[in-house]
Amino acid sequence: MLHATELHNWLVWAIAVAGTLLVLVLATFAVWRHKSAVERHTRHILANISDRLLRDVALPDGIGGWVVIDAVMLRGQNVYVLDLRDIEGAIFGAEKMDNWTIIGRHWRSQFQNPLRFMHDRVLAVRTLLPELQVSGHVLFSERANFPKGRPEGVQLLEEFAKPLMRHKSKKPVALESQTEEVWQRLCDTAEIVTQTQRSRATTKPASAQS
Repeated sequence: MLHATELHNWLVWAIAVAGTLLVLVLATFAVWRHKSAVERHTRHILANISDRLLRDVALPDGIGGWVVIDAVMLRGQNVYVLDLRDIEGAIFGAEKMDNWTIIGRHWRSQFQNPLRFMHDRVLAVRTLLPELQVSGHVLFSERANFPKGRPEGVQLLEEFAKPLMRHKSKKPVALESQTEEVWQRLCDTAEIVTQTQRSRATTKPASAQS
């Protein structure tokens, strides 16, 4: 049998471990809830402004490989190739810089210049849809800020969406038959990618691959 002191110590350790686990669970849930809220907000905006939308797709790059794209959006006769980024902090970057810097409250990090990848993504979509106007946009969530300004082609999601927002609930958009056929060509070619497949994808733009 356990003595009273041993029992007390065991209970103290058990309570401490349980408390630590509870804190970890709550912290993990808070992070997940925040990320899912950002994703829900992004989905809502894209659903509102798009006539047609494809998310998380891979397209042939024309040289035997694939490019992975966060979203391809059709609006009228315009196709928008979107790189969606949820990054919190001050971001410093320029068009010709290899790496951009993020500065948070107590940390600092870098990530590859997202504009380097956009040329190949736009080219892949333009090759499939030569009849439509195709443009590329790197869109950050509202948690990001750019103290030194932003390169051309970089916006906050809300800024990009504002002139395209529909103020009433969007009804299914009927496309002209020719536009529908063109969009279906993209859908037939695209491969949906999972997060696991995305994490395994090469980080080099297709034009930089040997």
